[in-house]
Amino acid sequence: MNSSHFTLVIRGPTVNATRKRMYYTGGSLIPLLQLPGGDGLNVEWLVPDIQGSGKTATVTLPDTEGMVLLNTGLEGTVAENPVPIVRAPSGNILTLESCLQQLATHPRHWGVHLQIAEPAALRPSLTLLARLSSLGLLHSPVWVGAKISHGSFLVPGHVAGRDLLTAVAEVFPHVTVAPGWPEEVLGSGYREQLLTDMLELCQELWQPVSFQMPAMPPGHSTAGAITRLLASSPRATVTVEHSPAGGDYASVRAALLAARAVDRTRVYYRLPQGYRKDLLADVGRN
Repeated sequence: MNSSHFTLVIRGPTVNATRKRMYYTGGSLIPLLQLPGGDGLNVEWLVPDIQGSGKTATVTLPDTEGMVLLNTGLEGTVAENPVPIVRAPSGNILTLESCLQQLATHPRHWGVHLQIAEPAALRPSLTLLARLSSLGLLHSPVWVGAKISHGSFLVPGHVAGRDLLTAVAEVFPHVTVAPGWPEEVLGSGYREQLLTDMLELCQELWQPVSFQMPAMPPGHSTAGAITRLLASSPRATVTVEHSPAGGDYASVRAALLAARAVDRTRVYYRLPQGYRKDLLADVGRN
């Protein structure tokens, strides 16, 4: 039998045809990012830095694994066919498409959490996720969330809660939904009606949900709120978040330890690296 040789030329993005596409629907990050039965505190969260600008901009990531939080907006007007972008804390920007493609080719596994900062960016960002997923260029897990406006926490300028759920269902449903409350309504902590309205909004979802909760100072019943949210579904998780602008580690230490006491597997911690190290040290002592 004669053998023949040929060269296959692929136009467009390079795709690994043998790579298995993974749709993340399990609710927990642990099967992908740590050992089963592990601790949610071991999942590292990172807001990446962006070096350079324009088409040559690159995402800088450490040689570890975890979840990348991408603050997602739009560049350009509707008439100009606006493009989803990622804004870094430094002020540098990168197109969301370029960012996701860089993550897909990174040697370590980083899941993505799109935090939608502008309501108009929601559907274009989901459309991009769907397209990259069809090409095998999207790492899992994929989270999509926003500080939403709904019911007793109806705040103009934020993504409407119903709009978030409808867009996910219609455009790219293979995500973990990650809704949070606007900061403006949390002055008195997690009031009963805030929890009730959020749970009623999310009760019909088949996707896993991770409720985004800023850590509160003592007296605001963070642990009680976490307990109720986790009880809503065995696939529900909570992500406790905090930034230096909200106070130093000591101001939320009690809330973080209380959250950990509720559940170790289904509670994640999106914290500055220094705060996460402090919490790990406290956990090791207790």
